[in-house]
Amino acid sequence: MPDDRQARLSAEECEQQARLNAALMACASIGLLCYLPFDYWMVPERWPALWVGRLLVVGLLALCLAWQHRRPVRSERALLVAALGTTLFLAWGAAQVTEPFAFFFWNQSLAVAMFILLPVVSVWRPVCMLVHNAVMLVAYGLCFVLWSPFDLVELLRLGGVFLLIGWLISPLLSHVRYGIFHRTAALSHALRERNAELTAANEELAAHQQELTYLANFDAMTGLANRRWGMTFLRENLDDCYRKRWPLSLLLVDIDRLKVVNDSRGHASGDRLICHVARAIAGQLRSGELACRLGGDEFLMIMPDADAAEAGDRARRLSAALASARLESDPQVVATVSVGEATYRPWQEGVADMDILIQRADSAMYSRKRHSRRHSRATDEAPKRARRRGD
Repeated sequence: MPDDRQARLSAEECEQQARLNAALMACASIGLLCYLPFDYWMVPERWPALWVGRLLVVGLLALCLAWQHRRPVRSERALLVAALGTTLFLAWGAAQVTEPFAFFFWNQSLAVAMFILLPVVSVWRPVCMLVHNAVMLVAYGLCFVLWSPFDLVELLRLGGVFLLIGWLISPLLSHVRYGIFHRTAALSHALRERNAELTAANEELAAHQQELTYLANFDAMTGLANRRWGMTFLRENLDDCYRKRWPLSLLLVDIDRLKVVNDSRGHASGDRLICHVARAIAGQLRSGELACRLGGDEFLMIMPDADAAEAGDRARRLSAALASARLESDPQVVATVSVGEATYRPWQEGVADMDILIQRADSAMYSRKRHSRRHSRATDEAPKRARRRGD
């Protein structure tokens, strides 16, 4: 694995190791305090000294917790110091017990705490466990020889067997726990990296899907909906208006003299003119409405819940907006349009026929276009007739 990944993994392992060891030391402090009544009732002649020893060990555990708090890399050393301090107290305390049942219970608790819970719950290198066990063997043996009233046979009978078995198996338990921890940390890190890769791949896929959806439903040049999406929107809204008995109006917009612009100024100017008209149409849309480019120089505005009067007003607003704004790139090009209106009235017409409704708007648009051409031709010919009459 790369060095930077190894460094990240080691930092994560250190933090997790410190948390586990801190939890163990905190639980050990609580456990030592919970045994205060045991000292008072089961070792009545020595309980004050045992209480002082327990409180000193609890203080040592608190210091070790504070020592490793800001530096997770100190976790193993802090745990080793805490474990050795606890071990010395428990070895000394075992030699203070004179009652057989209390001695058996003490040894059993010592074996469970120091040779099972410690290697199974904590995370430290097996060599630390071996150091701990060596200190435990020496400390317990010296304390037993110097102060305990029991002999070796009684020691074996009163829990010494548990101590021996725990002393032998604890390094193996520590080795297994340490290996499992590191393998789990490595797998967890690999899983997070894999999840991050999958998340990035999903986001990229979602972006591609959004792009494909946009390309499938919108016109690339103008940004308006394309014919396919416009027809789908119209069909759905016609059905909805039929059920609710609402009107629906269409504005079919055709750009005037686009061919003249293409021939005289180039197709680039014609494309800019198309985009200019498209922006003007988009600016007239309200919530719930849609404008689509049918193709070439034709656009369709779909206005649910708009009656004929509103459609006529919107057509006049569109023409006025185009008349008041010129192309920034080519101010000499005048954008004029012919607009055909058609309104669907479900209470009169029944089930809507989308094609017929579009044909009605188309017929109205061409009628306006013919009228505009005749008016323009008459305007152009008026000066010529005036000159002929003057001649």
